[in-house]
Amino acid sequence: MVTAGAFGPVAVWAAIAFALIAVATGRRWANLISAGAAAASASVLVVALLSGDFSLAYVAETTSLATPWPYRLAGLWGGMDGSMLFYSAMLLVIGAIWLRETAPIRVGAAVGLGLLLITMLFANPFTVLDIPAVDGQGLLAILQHPAMVYHPPILYLGLTVLVLPFAVTLGAVWRRTDRRVWMAEVRRWLFVSWVLLTFGMAAGANWAYVELGWGGYWAWDPVENTALMPWMATTVFLHTSRIEETTGRWRRWNVAFASLPFALTVMGIYLTRSGVTGSIHSFAEDPMVGRILLAAAVVIGVIVAVASTRSQPGEPWGPLHLDRGGWLAVNALLLTTALVFVTAGSGYPAFASVFLGEAVAVDTRFFVITVLPVAVAVAVGLSLALRGAAMAYVLVTVFLAALSVVMVGLEVGVLLMAPAMATLVFVAFGIWGQRPRGRLLTAHLAHLGMALFLVGVAGSAFGGDFTGSMIPGETVEVAGREITMVGVDTGEGDRYLFVRADFSVDGEALAPEIRAYEDQTLPVAEPALRSTPGGDVIVAISLLFPDGDTVGVSVFVRPLVWLVWVGAIVIGLAGLVGLFSRGGAGAAPRRSATAGPQREETTSETASR
Repeated sequence: MVTAGAFGPVAVWAAIAFALIAVATGRRWANLISAGAAAASASVLVVALLSGDFSLAYVAETTSLATPWPYRLAGLWGGMDGSMLFYSAMLLVIGAIWLRETAPIRVGAAVGLGLLLITMLFANPFTVLDIPAVDGQGLLAILQHPAMVYHPPILYLGLTVLVLPFAVTLGAVWRRTDRRVWMAEVRRWLFVSWVLLTFGMAAGANWAYVELGWGGYWAWDPVENTALMPWMATTVFLHTSRIEETTGRWRRWNVAFASLPFALTVMGIYLTRSGVTGSIHSFAEDPMVGRILLAAAVVIGVIVAVASTRSQPGEPWGPLHLDRGGWLAVNALLLTTALVFVTAGSGYPAFASVFLGEAVAVDTRFFVITVLPVAVAVAVGLSLALRGAAMAYVLVTVFLAALSVVMVGLEVGVLLMAPAMATLVFVAFGIWGQRPRGRLLTAHLAHLGMALFLVGVAGSAFGGDFTGSMIPGETVEVAGREITMVGVDTGEGDRYLFVRADFSVDGEALAPEIRAYEDQTLPVAEPALRSTPGGDVIVAISLLFPDGDTVGVSVFVRPLVWLVWVGAIVIGLAGLVGLFSRGGAGAAPRRSATAGPQREETTSETASR
């Protein structure tokens, strides 16, 4: 009988062998066979996880007999070994399907080859136990949440798609292909990744908000930022590529930002799997894997720099006029500034660990202090890029700021709320008045979604918190909301024991719990959420005192957070409009097909096939 421990490694090594052939020859058939073998190995691991094959160490670490099947499946990406195989296989499959030219095939196959080698040499998910386990450990209880089933795969798909613009860009620069041909394809794939990353980050932030963060949806965790950094770099490219189309400028900038998102993805893989960040999202601490991935990130970064300098220079920048194109350039520079801060803050713990031998963490205040001013400036630029009504915008912003100060006092959120609200008003009127289509509709929707998002972020700063102990009958007031504790109950649920505290929030019942799962050593808090258009109230309990009536309580009031989710959805929809509408990214490849023939291959290139 062929077991997963026997067949899985054979499939992976077959994928490695054919990936090597694809790198050497640029043949698509070799790339397809490599991708098929990698997909087969991942499928074998999936079957082992679902069937409970505890002869594999990885299956015993991530699943158990009591684990429901959706979370057994989530074990594929719930640990380092499985996630490396899953990521590598997905990348190879995506590259094999959509990369058709020799040079891009070689680039994509080389990346997949490197990832598979790291997987098999240092993170092999098919390691067989000397004595099969009777049962496994299972995923952490806090990870057994519906979002664990869809949030990571969406992000993985968005991150792996980035190999396509990376490979196409490097191949085009190397062969000096007509930019009208490859820029359209690159923009299309970056749009796809941008949409997936938008929805993936929103799903993760919502998961953190309702389950993990207790009122927080973004902690500036270095691992959280590994999806944000490629998203920001892609956003810069989506702005500057339009500038190149109309003026011929920023060509080398666009080469860099077409391939930089993938370089930042590799850096993110390193941060997630090296153990240097101290993040709850980190998969494991493996210094060897960390060093190899760090070296890969540095090499890819150098390749990006060389490719940008090797590409054809564009027209000189010239004077910056504050018209629509000028504001697009300003926004791109602002986003680049924010990207630098986020990358520096996320990567410094890794730098300190590798080069200084110190374990450090970057406080969230660093990101707030550096990114908040940029966010305020972006809020201003979003509106002016579309409307150009500078004086009217300034007057509305000043009025809203003064109104906010009178109503809520001088809060940090006022700095962002006033320009974000003004931007929301101006962009909404722009959509209503202009009835835009195609590219312009994409821009309007994206800016509208960002304005909604920023209003939600600013609004959440006007809430309030309470942390302390409460007994039945006690009432506390938090940000104008009355929270009364009604009573405490204990019981047994499916696979866990629980302590439940009943609360009344403005007359509505909430019942947060503490759960102790049978196969877990640490209890898990299950907060309760009351969401209304005016704001959310989250109540969580963390401790039951010996008297059986007193509990440790945390209450969080967060106004307007629902606008964060609405804004993210609108941004994602804007990307879909840009991808499929006429005149948008979806039409670009059709135009490029008739833009003219590509440069003929040289004799050496033909011979290499």
